Amino acid sequence: MTTSINGHIKIHDLVFSLTRQCNAFCDFCCNDDGPLKKGVIDPEYAKQWIKDFVEYVPYCRTAGFTGGEVFLRYQEMEKIHEYLHEYDFKTSITTNGFWGQNPDRARVQLKRLMELGLKEIAVSIDPSHIEWVPLKHSTAAVKIALECGLTVAVTSHFKSGEGSAKDYFEPEYHPHIIWDESHYVLPVGRAKQLPKESFKSSSLEHLFCPRVQMVIQPNGDVDPCCSVCLDDGVFVVGNLYRQTMPEVLVNMLSDMYLKIITHRGLDELEKIVQRYHPTYFLPKREYSVCYMCNNLRQQDNFWMVKDAMQKYTNELLIENLQKIKGDIYAC
Repeated sequence: MTTSINGHIKIHDLVFSLTRQCNAFCDFCCNDDGPLKKGVIDPEYAKQWIKDFVEYVPYCRTAGFTGGEVFLRYQEMEKIHEYLHEYDFKTSITTNGFWGQNPDRARVQLKRLMELGLKEIAVSIDPSHIEWVPLKHSTAAVKIALECGLTVAVTSHFKSGEGSAKDYFEPEYHPHIIWDESHYVLPVGRAKQLPKESFKSSSLEHLFCPRVQMVIQPNGDVDPCCSVCLDDGVFVVGNLYRQTMPEVLVNMLSDMYLKIITHRGLDELEKIVQRYHPTYFLPKREYSVCYMCNNLRQQDNFWMVKDAMQKYTNELLIENLQKIKGDIYAC
C-alpha cells in the first residue's frame, strides 16, 4: 500500500448555521432544531472570521446560510451579508418560507440581500413542513423570490415515496423552479425516530466525501459539512469563539480522516484501518456516504480509526523525511 496522499482538501463553501431556533419542529429534522432552541451567531465575531477566512482561503467566495430558520434572525443575517459583500461573496439561503405571509416585507428583505450578494434560495416544502408552515406562505415565498430574480429551488421529502412538490404549484411555475425531490434525509438527529422506509438512499457506488465546507454553528463550533452539524459534536474540528481561524483551519485541513474520505473514499479508509486493526470493518453501507460518515464516527470502535490515522500520518512523515534525506545525499 502506498503511503501518500495527493492533493489538498478544498473548501467549497463557508456556511453559517445561523441559529438552531426554528418555527417548525419537523419529524425528519437531522438536527434537533425547534422553537425552544436559542442562540445565534454574533455578527461582530463573524466579521473577523470572514476577514481571516478570506486571507487563508482566498479561492472560496461562496457562502451559505442555514439553520434552524434563518429569517427568524434576519437582522443578524443581513449584517453578516454586509461583511461578506465587502469581499464579493455570492450567497445562498435555505429556509422554510414562512416569511411569504408578508409579501411586501419579503420583497424588501430579499432585494436588500440581493444587493449584498444573494443569488440562490432553497425553500423546503413537503408534508412535514406544511404541518408547521402554511402552504400558502411557503409557496408565496417561492413566487416572491422568483419575481425578485433569484434562482429558486424547492427541496422536498415525501416519506411515502409518492407525491411531488410540483403539485403545490401551478404548472406555469414548474419550468422556473429547480426541483430537489431526490433530497434525502439522514437517519440522524430527531429523524432517528422515523421508520426505515421513510429514508431515501443516494448512490453508494462511490463512497467519497462529496463536498467539504466550513460550517460555523451558533456556539462557534466548526464542522466540515452540514451533514454532521449535530448537537453531539460528531465531527467538530474547532471552535471560533475559543480559537483563531488559522488554528481551526489547521485542524480541519490536516485531518487525515477527512483527507482520506475526500481523496480516496471510505472503502480505502477501511483498508488503511485494517492495516493496523484487522478486525475493523465499516458499518453497513446504507443511505449515503454522509450517513455512513456520521454512523462510523459514533461507533464504539471509532478509536481504531483515530489510532490508524495517527499511525498512518507518522508513516507519511517518516517516508517524506527519508525522501528528503535521499535527495540531499543525491546532490
